[in-house]
Parts: sequence; C-alpha cells; structure tokens
Amino acid sequence: MHVSNWKIILLAVVLVIVLFLLYPRRQVVSSTADAADITEISFITQDSAVWDALRAFERMSADRHAADPSKPRYRVISGQTAARDQTSDPTRFLVATAGGAPPDVIVFDRFAVTEWAARNAFLPLDDFIARDVANKQKNPPPPTQDLFYQACWDEAMYQGKVYGIPQGVDDRALVYNKDLLVRAGLVDEKGEAKPPKTWEELREYSKKLTERDANGAITRIGFIPNYGNSWLYIYGWMNGGEFMSKDGATCTLNDPKIVEALQYMRTLYDDLGGYQAVQAFQAGFQGGELDPFIQGNIAMKIDGVWVLGNIAKYAKELPFGVAPPPMPAARIAELEKQGEKPLISWAGGWAYCIPATARQKEGAWELIRFLTSERAVSIIDESKRALAESQGRLFVPGQQPQKALNERAYQRYILGNPNLPESFSEGAKTFNDLLTYSRFRPVTPVGQRLWNEHVSAMENAMYPSPGGHPTPQEALDTGTRVVQREVDKFYKPSQGVTINNWHLFFIIYPLLLLAVGFIAYRWDTHLGVRRWISRLLRLPDKVAEDVIPGARGSYFRHQWWEGLLCVSPWLLGFIVFGGGPMLFSIIISFTRYDILNRPIFTGFENYVVMFTEDSKFWPALGNTAFMLIAVPVGMAVSLGVAILLNQKIRVMAFWRTLFYLPAIVPMVAASILWVWIFNPSGGFINQALSWLHLQDPLMNLLHLIGIGGSKPMWLQDPALSKPSLIIMGLWGAGASMIIWLAGLKSIPAELYEAASVDGATGWQQFWKITIPQLSPYIFFNLVMGCIGTFQIFGQAFIMTQGGPKDSTLFYVYHLFNNAFRYGQMGYASAMAWVLFIIILAVTIFQVRYSSRWVYYESE
Repeated sequence: MHVSNWKIILLAVVLVIVLFLLYPRRQVVSSTADAADITEISFITQDSAVWDALRAFERMSADRHAADPSKPRYRVISGQTAARDQTSDPTRFLVATAGGAPPDVIVFDRFAVTEWAARNAFLPLDDFIARDVANKQKNPPPPTQDLFYQACWDEAMYQGKVYGIPQGVDDRALVYNKDLLVRAGLVDEKGEAKPPKTWEELREYSKKLTERDANGAITRIGFIPNYGNSWLYIYGWMNGGEFMSKDGATCTLNDPKIVEALQYMRTLYDDLGGYQAVQAFQAGFQGGELDPFIQGNIAMKIDGVWVLGNIAKYAKELPFGVAPPPMPAARIAELEKQGEKPLISWAGGWAYCIPATARQKEGAWELIRFLTSERAVSIIDESKRALAESQGRLFVPGQQPQKALNERAYQRYILGNPNLPESFSEGAKTFNDLLTYSRFRPVTPVGQRLWNEHVSAMENAMYPSPGGHPTPQEALDTGTRVVQREVDKFYKPSQGVTINNWHLFFIIYPLLLLAVGFIAYRWDTHLGVRRWISRLLRLPDKVAEDVIPGARGSYFRHQWWEGLLCVSPWLLGFIVFGGGPMLFSIIISFTRYDILNRPIFTGFENYVVMFTEDSKFWPALGNTAFMLIAVPVGMAVSLGVAILLNQKIRVMAFWRTLFYLPAIVPMVAASILWVWIFNPSGGFINQALSWLHLQDPLMNLLHLIGIGGSKPMWLQDPALSKPSLIIMGLWGAGASMIIWLAGLKSIPAELYEAASVDGATGWQQFWKITIPQLSPYIFFNLVMGCIGTFQIFGQAFIMTQGGPKDSTLFYVYHLFNNAFRYGQMGYASAMAWVLFIIILAVTIFQVRYSSRWVYYESE
C-alpha cells in the first residue's frame, strides 16, 4: 500500500509532540514551598566542602522569611566550573556573562579579578559594604578591610574599588627535610638542621644535597628553582624587583633586579647539570604518597601552605621544617639598614565576586556576607575535618584571609590537636607569620598576559637554542615589549566607531542566504554555471556534466523537495548555529571586541597587528606548518596497515577491530596515556629503548642534529615535542585505515592477475596498479589531513600547554589564548579568517592540480 510522504511527516510530527507532552518535568521547587517564596542564587565554586555552609545559609534565610515574610527566602544552586583552570580558561564564565546568564556568585582567582573587572565583568562591592556598615549589620557582619590581611584585600581592588571579597589565602615558604640537611652536615651549633637564609647559602645547600649514581644521573636533588610553587615572581620580589609600575601603566618585567633573579635561577639549574637534565629527573615526579619530597628525592622546595596538609595525609612522621624563603645577602643587609625585617613571601588565593550581569545581586551579597562569616567558615572547616578523619587522615586547615579566623583555626585545629607532631604547629606558624610580609601579583588589566610572558621569558632563558641560551636580559626584554604593547592598547586604545545597533546584520544575513540559495538553484538547473565554476577550479567539464547534461529540470520537481527535506536538519542547524556566527565573526574581525563590551570598529588594525606586531603569530604558524609532515607519514602508515589487513587470513576481523580501537579512544584519555608513554624517566618509550639498547645510538643521532641530553626528553624538549605529537598521531591511524581498506576492496582483482601473468613483481604491482587505483583516496586523505592539521589544538592544550618554549604553540592554540584568555575576540576572529584563507588556498591548490595525478575509474 502506498503512503504519501506528507502522511509520514505528519505522523512523525504528532509522535514528537506526544513524546514531549509525556516527558516528565523536573520539579524546581520543593513541595513545602511555593515558587513565589523562593529566590534562587546561582553559585559556582571549585570547593565541594562549601555545600554544608550553603545549606546553613538556606536555613537561615528560611527562618528569617518565616519571622518576616518581607525577607526573601533563598535557595542556592551550586555548580562547579568545567574548566581545568578557571583563571587561565574562563570560557564558561565569560560566555555566560556575555549572554546575560552568569552565576550570581563566583569564586575567582584574586589576581585575575582585576583583569576582568577592568572589562566590566564584575560588580564593585563598595556600596554594599558601606550600606551594611552604616546600618550596623551584625548577623552576619559585613566583610570590611580591617578584618583581612592587607595583601588579600588589595589584590582584589582596582582603581580604588573592591571587586572581590577574599575567600582563602596561601603563601609560600621554604620547606626542607631535616634529616637530609643533618646528614649533609648543614646544622647549627646545636646539631639541628639549619635552613639556608640567603641565596648564596641556598646555592651551596643545593649542590651539597644533590646526589648522583655511578653514571652521573641524579638520584636526589637538593633544590629545584621552579618546583613546588615558586616562579620568577617570588625570586624577583626577593631581590627587590617590581613587575609593574605603581600606576600600572608601565611593564617593568625587565627590571634589573628581576634580570638578576632570573640569572640566579639559571645558575642554580646550571649547577645541577642544566635545565633539561633537571627536567628529565623531575618528569618522573608524582603526587600523593609518591610526592618526591615525602619520598626523600628532593631535599628543599619553595611551596604553598597546602604542603602541610599533604604531609599530614601521607607522612605525618616526616621530619620537616618550614623557613622563610631565602633572600640575597645584599638585599637582607639593605632591608636591615632601613629598619625592616628581611622577610618576603607570595600570597595567592581566591575571592567571592558578583558578575556585573548577575540577576540576584542583593541575594548574591547576602550569600557572600554569610560565607565570609565566622559561622560559615567554621562549618566549612568542620566539614573538611570530618571528611579527613573519616578516612583516617589528620586534618590541617588551610589559611584564612581574615586575621581573627586564621588565628582561631590555628589554635583549634593545629595547637588543639594532640595527634599532630610539633613540626606542623611550627610550620603553620611560619606560614602565618609570613602573611604580613606577602606580596601579590600585580593588579593590572593584562595580568594573564604578564603571567604568560613571565613564564615564557623564564623558559627562553633556561632552554638552550641553536644559537645558545638567550640571556635573561634578552628574554625579559622580549616579554616586556609584548606586555607593554597590551598595556598601551588598554590605556590608550585606538579610536573607532562603537557598534551599537545590529539591525543591519539581521537584514544582510537573510539576503545572503537567499543569494546562496539562488546560486545553488542556478548551479542545479544551468549547465553553463556548472562549467564556469568547474573551469575556475580547473576541473574537467565531466565534473559539471556527469549527472544530467544541460538543464536539470524545473525548480518545482519532487527531487528538490525530497532533497531539501533530507538535508533540512543540517541546513537549519547551519543557518541558526553556523552561518550567523560566521558572518558575525568576519564583522568583529574588524573591531576591538572583548565579548563583555560593545565592539569598536577599528578597520584593518587586527590584521596589521597580526602580521607586524604579534611576536607569536609567525612561530605559531610555523609550528602548525611543521605538523604537515604528519600528513604523508600518517597516510603511509595507515595504508601499510590497510594492506596488511586486506590479506585473506583467519580472524582478520579481530585484527581490523584491534587496529581501529585507538581511533575511537577519547582525545583526553589518549593524551593522558601518551604523556606517560613519553615520560623521560619511567615512560614506556625510553624504557623500551633502554631494554633494546637503542637509547645511546638514538642519542648519538640526535646529538648530530643539535639535540643534547642523556636520554630523549620528548614532550619536555622543544626540538622533540612536535615529532612526539606526530608519533602519537600514528597510533590513531586506524581511522584512515578504514578508508584505505574500502579503496583496496574496490580494485578489480583481474588487474593483479593480468600483471602477474605479465611477470610484474609485487612492488611493481603496488606502484603501477595499487597507487593509481587508490589516487582518489590519496587525494581525499591528503585534503582532509591538511585541513585537520591546520586545526590542531587538543593535544597541545592537554599535554604541553603550548610548551616547552612555545614549541607546541599551534595556530589554533594561539587563537584560543587571544579569544578566551586575553579577551581579544576581535583579534581572534581575524586570526580565524586568516586561517580560513590559508586552508582554502591550500585546498584549492590541491583540487586544481589533482587532475594531473588522480585517476578516476570512469575516465
């Protein structure tokens, strides 16, 4: 029986409607209260221990509402950000804020608060504080400046306004293994371990405490300058350097004091055999009970206060001590001459913030005021203590940014816990005392850029290059120029026209869609149009004529309606989610746009900056172009596997499945696996090379091309990081293998039989029959491989974060950084269109010249 197409469509629509009506709805409001009685507050944090405090806040608001119905009753909807690092990757927060659906309260890294506050992402909290102080609010009291450590409060201030209330704090100190110091004779007059106080002592300690085996390989290391949580920032502050001017308008990353600090760090690495040798030893470090400090593989490190909790959790009997970070002897003398204590630390931490577009600002402030109260902090600490003790662990609280609450936690949980050895109370006291002398990362609207450039400068000065090490001065000068350019852009932006009205966009876009539809219609119904486009691409006329010569019929024929019906899901998706954003992106590529504020038309400024000022544009493009090597290599490997799997042997289906499995492994899982495989110390590849006695021959070969070291460093070596990713890519050759198998199956067996009769060898058959017959598949894999390579991103993002020394900073990764880490969406859109043009040019080149070597069976 014939059933018309329209009846089938109508039946499908009715079925969808019925399923929608029957689908159970999620109940948003509990059965004990009406929706009108509850105000929902959205809260995003990375700390699950705050849950009990949120429930207490809800109960408190319910009690107030019961006593006074005019008071709102709150429900907190708590979630965690999906980003690995919310500070350097604030994508979710940024998009939600721009879309008008942000959280009402978010926990954000304090050093990044001011950067986004400068872009109007956060609400100033001064009016809330002043109002509560004026009203003498007591339950709970408002968080005021006098309650907090100065560094914690000032870090979340921008241009005199408060944008975040400190939620936690962690400062840095020197943590050392007492037994190892005593064994090395580094003791005081009482025979007890004596920690180093000066840079000069720290250098000598590091050399004395480092041990090597008979082959010269490091087995224990005294001190690693950039291990734990110690970066160039703290060394620069130890030496009296400043990274930004007080007014925030000048980057001083190349301050002579910071240059000296970077030179000191490099000297420490050189004493240990060089940065790469230390990296090779450090690559095998793990966390938890295998922490190298707990295991005695490292004697000293500069780390955060959280180290006390780790030691209590895994090795409470470890004989350790905590001391202030060492400073240069000259700097100590200078401070003492000025009557100041020669103490320095670096405090970080998080803050509660209210996004500027939050819907429940009053409720958000009520929640922040409660979470910073003594009651809420006590609930959170008790929750953490109960969890730790239920697991049989000792509990060591983190530091609190409020002086009184920090002292209360110290007295209650550390001095009041008889199970904690004395070393913990001494260590916690040292950390707490250093809070008064702590510095914090510069308050600047380019904080993330400054951080990244300070890391790049450090790596550039440490890693050897073909021309030798760049000097610390050269590395820091480069970073200073980059940061200063961004500072100038912010404080002295180029002039332009603000785009306030987008009505024209919604007129142009439908017109473009109609134009594309008309061109498609003309292509389908007029042979001349098809011939003209084919000749433009240098394709044979047969490509235009191979379906129906001449006009292909009326627009109203059934084939059009059926085709449109089948393609409608994709077509509608593209029109709504693809075409519009593409048009929008090309428009904002000519603007200065940060998502949070209206775009400002600046003409071709982004494109000019890209080719003339962006110091990372050409290296990123070069890194990406290098990866094109992976395309022919991957094609050759996958074709070879396909030929082997095309043989007629038993259980071939099993082998085909086995080789295809890596292609369906999620990228994140595969990347984590290959990070371990490439581990220089205990990874599978180096272990296999050692077992097969191939490591030395390989290193001799690498030495010839300028790659040093005693073992391959793979992802930790700028020269080997990209080849390592190419090797990893070969693991997933099974995806292309399926295409090759399909091509091999399509080759007529008679061709091989005739060639065998004529006496052709297997190699001759491969070159004269297999390759020509597979040329369409080669062409397809080549085009798709090049397109995919230009878009490489995931492996570098997960495995190397663009390093080492920007060697895996690929084009799309650089684009991502500009869009979501630096808030330069206009510039990132310009980069995207340049990439589109590059890919389009490469693809057109391949298509135009494919007729010279691609063989189609019908030809």
